[in-house]
Amino acid sequence: MSDIYTVQASSLLQNRAFSVPQGAELRVEGVNGENFVPIKKKLLHILGDVPCRLGETEGKLSTVLYSGETLLTVSATDFLAAERYGFYDLIYIIHRLRDEDGCEWDKVQTHESIRSNAVEEALELVEAINNKDIPNMREETGDVLLQGVFHAVMAEDFGEYDVYDVLTEVCKKLIFRHPHVFGTVKAANAEEALAAWEQAKMQEKKQKSVTERMTHIAGSLPQTMRAAKVQKYAGNVGFDFPSAEESAKKVTEELAEFLAAEEKDKEMEGGDLLFAAINTLRKRGVNPEMALLRSVNKFVRRFSLVEERVKAMGKEMKDLDIVALDKIYDEVKRGE
Repeated sequence: MSDIYTVQASSLLQNRAFSVPQGAELRVEGVNGENFVPIKKKLLHILGDVPCRLGETEGKLSTVLYSGETLLTVSATDFLAAERYGFYDLIYIIHRLRDEDGCEWDKVQTHESIRSNAVEEALELVEAINNKDIPNMREETGDVLLQGVFHAVMAEDFGEYDVYDVLTEVCKKLIFRHPHVFGTVKAANAEEALAAWEQAKMQEKKQKSVTERMTHIAGSLPQTMRAAKVQKYAGNVGFDFPSAEESAKKVTEELAEFLAAEEKDKEMEGGDLLFAAINTLRKRGVNPEMALLRSVNKFVRRFSLVEERVKAMGKEMKDLDIVALDKIYDEVKRGE
């Protein structure tokens, strides 16, 4: 016999997050002619077109019509045959994969063995966003979510923490860092909201200086992102160029120093050049990591076309000098 999960119709419609325990029969009380259609629409999205009963009428959820009854019963469905799944189903699946009789690969993983996956999946999501590829965004968002759940399930196995600890921590963080939503702080625009967030974050982390904020930026971040964050924190307290144009002068200065640098100093001077360029992009509101990603992708795309044209000439890239290759590159560029 299935467990029974009962919910009031009003609660079902009001709660933005809703799930049914695995293998449980769902009973929705308080159904009426006004709320039946939105209830059915929501359940179809969450559970799929599952078998249900309304009074004496039985059938698929999509076909059942309101008949004056106040109780809608949705039958428990087989887990593997479900049309739709929820967050806690994902947790169950990862636990199942790591069971003694689960997947031989999943059950031997550790935080360290899959840590690079989090970076890879996040970057694949970024690429899908850049391409405005909604179907792929949906898939990659799931892959990013999977990484978080995987670590939480492993942590539970290791006696470190579990998914409820993770959810509690992130919810508490969001509530605390949004005093302009959940507290008494006022924020009339996005800038004031961000300022409230930053102030709450400093309070939460017990950071008393800008230097402390800078040193708490993860060193494992791409250095373009880390540099932009450091520059932003300095700018927040007035240590900044007044404009992108003024910042660009620093780029010119650093370029000259880099080109004149001795062998032992060229890496440091090269870093200064990059730091100045990143600052100039930041002053124009450009994310340096995304800008570099797009430029690299653009170059690879154009280079591919240059290579194709060279091969169509019956030659190899090394057979042509840079003047000839530049001419083909310019033609490709104009053709875009």
